[in-house]
Amino acid sequence: MKHCTRNRRNVKILSLNETGAASIAGICGKTLSKKGSVLLLPTETVYGFMCLWDDQQAREKILKMKRRDSKKPFQMLSSSVALAEKQGLVFEGEARKIADKFFPGALTLIVCNRDGGTTGLRIPNHEFMQELLGKIGCPLAATSANISGEPAALTIEDALKDLEIFPDLAVDGGRIEHGKASTLVDATTAPFRILRDGLIGEDAIRRAVK
Repeated sequence: MKHCTRNRRNVKILSLNETGAASIAGICGKTLSKKGSVLLLPTETVYGFMCLWDDQQAREKILKMKRRDSKKPFQMLSSSVALAEKQGLVFEGEARKIADKFFPGALTLIVCNRDGGTTGLRIPNHEFMQELLGKIGCPLAATSANISGEPAALTIEDALKDLEIFPDLAVDGGRIEHGKASTLVDATTAPFRILRDGLIGEDAIRRAVK
């Protein structure tokens, strides 16, 4: 395959610069259909490790890759709020207003779910991720592609360099220019709280909920 390379760790890497998003999304979808599969993918904020939302085997692999505490939750990546609602997420009050204003975009919105807990939702504003999420028709579980406590990866080389366990497939989208994580907003209570600063500022969010 013209657009496929392998690095010295023998990780299969597909380049978005050499072929279209739709073609690569199809390959990623097939890989994800195999239980336990983990992908390394670009977004508009940072590179991330991702798997199907309900693939517990793949989640456990990601935790080992990142050397991460199992108590830390994954965020959900979805193609739409409607799909997230089908997965049990609840959007009321400020949460609905924030979602309507800033999705898709560089914001992670923590909302209540029907299981009595909470879930952080992202709807990426990224051509390839939108293509993939639309193709597979279900959410992804995601976390930043770095060893826990280390800086987030802005290139595929940075994401792979310290790993001892590797993803089943990686997509190279080039260097991510912004280099800043999504704004993390807790909308489970009113007023909302900013838990992590990001590309979307607090003032803009406050204007949205008035």
